[in-house]
Amino acid sequence: MFGNYIAYLEFLNKKLVQFFASQKPFIFCKKGCSKCCQNSEFPYSAIEAKFLLQGALTLDEKTQQQIEANISKTLERKKKYKGKQFKYDCPFLINNECCVYEYRGVICRTFGLMTNYEDDKVKTPFCAYK
Repeated sequence: MFGNYIAYLEFLNKKLVQFFASQKPFIFCKKGCSKCCQNSEFPYSAIEAKFLLQGALTLDEKTQQQIEANISKTLERKKKYKGKQFKYDCPFLINNECCVYEYRGVICRTFGLMTNYEDDKVKTPFCAYK
């Protein structure tokens, strides 16, 4: 089911290694920092969501229960939310680390890279918390 998607991720990851290397002076991301995984949105495609769930099924029962608790907590918060744009912590974030790192979505894989806009402006990567 995921054969083509995994091939796509392998291709993408090879490109991302090059992109991240070329932008290294501007990237502040370090293992254990999870600011981008908190109070945000995670717009995954259907195939990404299914792949993430497959990754979650490979985890031990205790970790799966923690993910379920995180999801329940988020859904409860969303029910009470009255604002325009609901933001939440990624349910796969446990102890400031992604427990499904190898299965993470494209938005997570590309976070921190330079962005080119249509008006030829470039947004360099940064960490708002640094």
